[in-house]
Amino acid sequence: MTTILPPRRPRLFRRALRCLLCLLALPLLYLLTALVLGLLPANRDWRAPAAGIPVYLDSNGVHAGLLLPRRAAGMDWDNEFSPQHPRLRPNLDKQPYVGIGWGSRSFFLDTQNWSDLTPGNALYALSGLDGTVLHVEYLPPPRENAATRRILLTPEQYRRLTGYIRSAIARDGAGQAVWMQGYHYHEQDAFYLANGRYSPLTTCNQWVRNALDASGVRTAWWSPFDRALFWQLKDR
Repeated sequence: MTTILPPRRPRLFRRALRCLLCLLALPLLYLLTALVLGLLPANRDWRAPAAGIPVYLDSNGVHAGLLLPRRAAGMDWDNEFSPQHPRLRPNLDKQPYVGIGWGSRSFFLDTQNWSDLTPGNALYALSGLDGTVLHVEYLPPPRENAATRRILLTPEQYRRLTGYIRSAIARDGAGQAVWMQGYHYHEQDAFYLANGRYSPLTTCNQWVRNALDASGVRTAWWSPFDRALFWQLKDR
C-alpha cells in the first residue's frame, strides 16, 4: 500500500507566517509589559509631606505633563521660559502656574489636532529618530480632579524635580532655552527645543515618570502610558 504524504508548505511561506506572528505578538507584549511594570512601584515608601510645594500631574487622557508654580523654592520659571514668547502675554497675577510637557518634535509641532495625525508622522515619532520639544503653558491655579492630581513636595524634592526638567532644555550658546518661534496651540503657550529622543520606550508619559522618580515621588517602574502614573499616586 502506498502512503500519499501531503505536500509540504514552501519554506518561504512558513518563514513569512512566523514573521507575521512575531509582528502581531510585539504590540501585545508591549502592552503586557506596560501593564506589569506600571503596577510595580518605584519609591514605594514615599509619602506626601504634611505641608509643601504643590505640583500637579495632569493628563488629557493620552499625554501627561506637570503643572508647577512659576515661582517657588528659589525657582523662577520666567528665567527659563520668557512670558514674552506666547502670542498673547499672560496675566501673570492670574496665571501663577506653568504647564510643562515633553514629547516628539514632529508630533507636537505637526499634529496640533487629531485630524492632522497620519501614519507617516506617527511611525516617525515611534522610530526613535525624532527629536523632542518642551511645551510650556501659562495657567491659573489648577483644580484637582480625575485628570489632575495634586502632589505635595518638600523644597528638596521640588529642587530635584525642577533639576530634572531643566536638564531637558536644549540651550543656545548663551545658555538660553531655544524657542521654537511661531509654534503655538493657543494664545498663551510656547514650544522650546528639548534634549532626548522620543521612542516607544521613552514616551512623553515616561518622561513625566522619570521626573517624578528623580524627585523621589512614588511612581511606576515604567509608564509609556499615563494611567500607571495615577495608579501609583492613588491615596498617597
